[in-house]
Amino acid sequence: MKSIKSRMMFTSLIVLVAFMILTVFALERAVEKRMLKAEEDKLQALMYSVLAAVDRDATGLSITVSDTRLFESALFDPGSGLYAVIYDVKEEIWRSISNEQGFDKPSDLVPEELRFSQLEFDNRDWFQLAFSIRWPNVHDKLSLYELVLWKSADDYFAQFERFRKILWLWLVITIALLLVLMWLVMLWSLRPLRLIGEEVQAIENNQKQRFDSNYPTEIKPLTQNLNLLLQREQHQMQRYRNALDDLAHSLKTPLAVLRGLSEKATDWNEDDTRTLHEQNNRMNQIVSYQLQKAATVGGELMAKPINFTELLKKTVGALNKVYKSKGISIELTTNVAVYLRMDESDLLEILGNLIDNACKYGRQQVRIKAFRQQDMMLVWIEDDGAGLKPRQLNDILTRGMRLDQTQEGQGIGLAVVNEIVDVYDIKMKFSESDLGGLKVNLEFKNI
Repeated sequence: MKSIKSRMMFTSLIVLVAFMILTVFALERAVEKRMLKAEEDKLQALMYSVLAAVDRDATGLSITVSDTRLFESALFDPGSGLYAVIYDVKEEIWRSISNEQGFDKPSDLVPEELRFSQLEFDNRDWFQLAFSIRWPNVHDKLSLYELVLWKSADDYFAQFERFRKILWLWLVITIALLLVLMWLVMLWSLRPLRLIGEEVQAIENNQKQRFDSNYPTEIKPLTQNLNLLLQREQHQMQRYRNALDDLAHSLKTPLAVLRGLSEKATDWNEDDTRTLHEQNNRMNQIVSYQLQKAATVGGELMAKPINFTELLKKTVGALNKVYKSKGISIELTTNVAVYLRMDESDLLEILGNLIDNACKYGRQQVRIKAFRQQDMMLVWIEDDGAGLKPRQLNDILTRGMRLDQTQEGQGIGLAVVNEIVDVYDIKMKFSESDLGGLKVNLEFKNI
């Protein structure tokens, strides 16, 4: 069974039927026990009625039952199926008018014992209540007697059989109704999965770009991650297209220069050779940058959380060694341990490029502060360099604006950072630093 619906329905059917059958058997046993107890109580009540009519016989040495004080009419009807007999130690001494059968005397009845039994006699089922009593004679001497009541069990079994048929009928009806109800509940419960299948098909047919339905809590993380994967894939494809477009556009000028040089290859001089090398290096830089930009990972909710604080400290420690000869002092202030859902190489690219630029263009001091604000992580990177002009501050984050991406150290790293923060929806803002140079504000969400 590859269908979840079929598996759930089959399992539910087995569990439901087993539960209902066990319930019916348990109910049957309980009702049977209660009905037997009711029969026993009826015979006990009849026994007390017969005992109330017991009196001494004419001799005073034995007992008999006064018909005038016996109010149970069934004991006077031969076809009633209700009979009473009294025995002394040896033989029968009294029987009800209804008793036309020769019932056997109970055996092994202990004195003063009350015993209820279900017996088979003359191919019929009977209930028997036997009571051993001591009754005083005329000399106040106690004699032992046995009062035995017989009642036909035909009505009991007929009634119990009717109850059983009705019980099993309602069992079938209940199972059918519950199966219909379970089917409807299952359709309603599995509806989100059906909607996911429909939206997947719509996405495959380019009719939709993402999962839009409001799914239950259990499925919502799945659709959110799928949306991030789709967004990441679409963004990745767009980056590839942009990178190829930029690569093709950036290589036009170097290729034109090389083509011009190739046309006069017979009379090259030293300047031509140097120009050829410069254009070759320029193309290498362009290709390296475009490939690096296209390889940005992205998709924070699908990435494993990484220790931001630890990575920041490692980056600062490495750059301290690099710029030790320059005399740059890097001051790091942070007192929080934060984990971010990012690719480690992407985060390292952001921190490394921005702090490296601060060290590169700063004079003596670089100040870094990382702190948490509600559900965001804020990072400030400042330097005491020359900074940027107001016009450059406005243009540096404009999409498509590049500060000479073809020259190493003059915009390639920053352009890559701009691509990464755009993928992760990280806010990056440049402003004037209190130290006199440039200040970068980073705002990380979903920490």
